Amino acid sequence: MHPLLLANHLIMLAGGIDGNKKPLDGSEIWGVTLVGLGTVIAALALLVVVILLFGKIFDQINKNQKAKEAAEAAKKKPKQAPVKKAAPAPAQPQPAAAKSAPPAVQAVPASDDDEVIAVISAVVAMMSEQDGKTYRIKSVARSHRTGGFDGRSAWAMDGRRQNVNPF
Repeated sequence: MHPLLLANHLIMLAGGIDGNKKPLDGSEIWGVTLVGLGTVIAALALLVVVILLFGKIFDQINKNQKAKEAAEAAKKKPKQAPVKKAAPAPAQPQPAAAKSAPPAVQAVPASDDDEVIAVISAVVAMMSEQDGKTYRIKSVARSHRTGGFDGRSAWAMDGRRQNVNPF
């Protein structure tokens, strides 16, 4: 069946409900269709414009807030006095056994990461003073674990924990 004829029959059925028995001609059908499509497209375009405006407004608000936070941080930051470098301590001879054996490493819970990094930094600073050289920590990474979770990502380990826990 031709689409216009089908549309005409559907419109006649809809018109028959309210008592309008006059069939619509092709120009009326096209007029109603184009006005409906034009209304929908105009409403969508208006929504796009409104959403873009909201995005720009919120971006500007975020920029202003970040600028205020940066200004407050600059005001709160105290002026630092020049730090005097302490004289290096005299090198103490170490026994040969202590130099050859590496220290034992113990597993540390994940909640103590900040403390571990602070301890590592303190040890490196102490070694730097003893040797008279400047050392720098580039990164701190966990060693590979052995056991059931070896080689798995954090997501995989969490999924396994959730499935293994009874409730």
